[in-house]
Amino acid sequence: MAGSWAYQLSSPVAVVLDQYDNIYIMDATNNRIQRWRQGATYGVTLVSATMSSPRGIAIDGSGNLLVADSNYDRILLFPVYCRKLHYVS
Repeated sequence: MAGSWAYQLSSPVAVVLDQYDNIYIMDATNNRIQRWRQGATYGVTLVSATMSSPRGIAIDGSGNLLVADSNYDRILLFPVYCRKLHYVS
């Protein structure tokens, strides 16, 4: 059944797999991108943004999610992986 709960999708339009076999699903009607780990029964929302007819998703070499937002004629970049912080004292 379609919906907005973590275990539901509504109009999934694109899927991509990362190097760790996580699945990223662009859920267009819910304006979100969810990550599903292998064997998971629910997804985790990584991105929730205003998009208009998002059509494509990709992962670049730095682990960022790239989204083709067709009606707004733009490419969105969302950092996914946290990089290690270096503190200077």
